Amino acid sequence: MLDDEPIAIRIIERHLENFPEMEVVGCFHSAPPAMSFLRNNQVDLVFSDIEMPQINGLQFLKSLKYAPAFIFTTAYRNYAVEAFDLDVVDYLMKPISLERMARAINRFHDRLIPQVEPITQSPVTEEVINLKVDKKVVRLALDKIDYFESFGDYAICRHEGGKLVSRETLTHLLDILPSDRFIRIHRQFIVPIAKIESILGNTVCLGKKELPVGRSYRSDLKQKMNL
Repeated sequence: MLDDEPIAIRIIERHLENFPEMEVVGCFHSAPPAMSFLRNNQVDLVFSDIEMPQINGLQFLKSLKYAPAFIFTTAYRNYAVEAFDLDVVDYLMKPISLERMARAINRFHDRLIPQVEPITQSPVTEEVINLKVDKKVVRLALDKIDYFESFGDYAICRHEGGKLVSRETLTHLLDILPSDRFIRIHRQFIVPIAKIESILGNTVCLGKKELPVGRSYRSDLKQKMNL
């Protein structure tokens, strides 16, 4: 855990007490000692502030050759896109509520998903969606979309050409996407039905990416997949 404000560390520690599987193994107020600790200890997840003296949180993550999972905790929204490009687990805005912390912890656990076997993939038709990205509108073909992922106040569209960060909610996206081609499988994910290559228990596979299926979305998924 890394933050130059001791009270911020105490708040995160109190939140983590509600998750018995989470063990705090180190707290630091600057990046250099945290780097030293990571070189000599196995760590699965790091909570890190961004704006700090000497080395900020983004620089800290970039400096690590073999980085654990990261959750950024910050009072500033303007680093969200850069943080996303570093593939962090989540981006928490201070003050951090217990509910928001729980969602971040769930996102971390969702990444720890077993491999599954492929099944037949179906084609999708050529249509487009307009996504608000920064100050412009980007038109993206639906058959290029791999999935949408909630990321704080943003929606991340992962597609064949890379990724886009749009200020949209998944609820709004679900309203404008064709309901016969896209399905929400989790509070964090919307996926193209035709790109679901496999299903095993509460997991779906889109190519090499495995995503969790939320309990309240299982029935709809089974119906759409004729299971």
